[in-house]
Amino acid sequence: MTKLLYRFIRRKISFFVVPCLIISALFIIYQLKIFYEISASVPNRNSKELYKEKLVRGSHVQEKRFYTAENGKFTCIRSSEVIDFEKVNDDYCDCEDSSDEPGTNACPDGIFYCTQTSLNKKFPKMIPSSKVNDGICDCCDGSEEYRSNEIIKNFPRNLQKVSNHFLVPCPNVC
Repeated sequence: MTKLLYRFIRRKISFFVVPCLIISALFIIYQLKIFYEISASVPNRNSKELYKEKLVRGSHVQEKRFYTAENGKFTCIRSSEVIDFEKVNDDYCDCEDSSDEPGTNACPDGIFYCTQTSLNKKFPKMIPSSKVNDGICDCCDGSEEYRSNEIIKNFPRNLQKVSNHFLVPCPNVC
C-alpha cells in the first residue's frame, strides 16, 4: 500500500507541481521584464528632465525643440540671448524677440498658440500675446485664459452664447 501511495504522490508531483513551478517561474520572469521596461522608459524626475518633457504653454508644437532646457538654460529663438530656463513664461520679457514669454502677455509683440484648434473661423489658431489673460475667451478651448480673470460678472452664459463671445471661465467649444 505504501508503494502504491508513494507512486501516486510521485506522479502527482511530476504531473502537477513541476508544471506549476515552471509556469510560476516564467510568470515572475515576465513580470520582472515588464517592470524593467517601464522603469527604463520613465525619465528621472529632476527639474531638467521635467522641462524637457512638456510643451511650454503658448508655444507651437513645431517650436518644441527651442523650449528644451540645455543645462537649465534657454536660448532666445531669434536674438540668441541665453537666460535661465526658469525665466520662461515668468511674466517678464527677458528676450528682445519675445520668445521667452509665449504663454503670457508680458511681451508686446509675442504670439500665443492655442492648445486646440477649431474648424470654426471665429476661433484662431494663434492670437497676439496681449490677449492672454484678458478675461475674454479667444481660443476655442480657452487655453489662453489660465488665470480665469473675470472682468464682467453679470453677463449670463446664454447671452454669451448668442453673441458668440465667451468670458471666463471659458467653455471648450472646439
